[in-house]
Amino acid sequence: MHIFIILCLIPLTIDIDDLTAQLHLDTGMAYMQQGLLEQAEEEFNHTLEISGDYHTAVLGLGMIHAMRMSWDSAADYFRQYIETCPDDYRGFFELSKLYLNTGKPDSAAFMLDSAFIRSPTTPSIWLQSGKARLELGEMDSAEMWFSKGVLGQGSTDFESLVLLASVYRRTSRGAEAREILLPAVETGYAPAAWELARIYLGWKDYLRAGDAINRYLMLSPEGYYADSALLVLEELGESGQYIP
Repeated sequence: MHIFIILCLIPLTIDIDDLTAQLHLDTGMAYMQQGLLEQAEEEFNHTLEISGDYHTAVLGLGMIHAMRMSWDSAADYFRQYIETCPDDYRGFFELSKLYLNTGKPDSAAFMLDSAFIRSPTTPSIWLQSGKARLELGEMDSAEMWFSKGVLGQGSTDFESLVLLASVYRRTSRGAEAREILLPAVETGYAPAAWELARIYLGWKDYLRAGDAINRYLMLSPEGYYADSALLVLEELGESGQYIP
């Protein structure tokens, strides 16, 4: 009788452990998305203490260290995840982002090729691959990846479009770049306005450049390029080339 009771309880214990580990993992992911890195790290460690089978917690720890710019620790976690889950693109993808952030676009491109083989329909891989090739100065390859992202109509299509326009601009195809940017600007996508301003500045069309910069600042006053945009406006004003 006692043996029967014990045998009945064993699966229940395993299920409870699995449920608890999954709960800690999900909670850690939620904390990480909110930027609560210490809490997320604690949850991921709890997950691994309960069960070493929840390998996504290792990936999560790598992402946390990458957010902290603890590059060596992050790389160790990503490599551990790749070794454990070689068929999952995410380890290669996260390591590629780390390499791009640390000035190693050639290594990033290699990791992204591996990620693409494992998940060829993931738009974020296309976008990241384009960025790596752009850093390497491989314009034809970057154009191919960004074009793929634009046609994919996914969550990265606008970013891909702006970067595709930047390739056009750098390869003396400003008119083509302007043509694809204008609809994105009209929809209110701020980075498109900044890229459009750069095209006008290259043409020395300072009136339209100033208007595009003001559009960018209106759409994204605290945006990534806001300081640069204000500086350019100030320089144009001082030179008399643009009057708001």
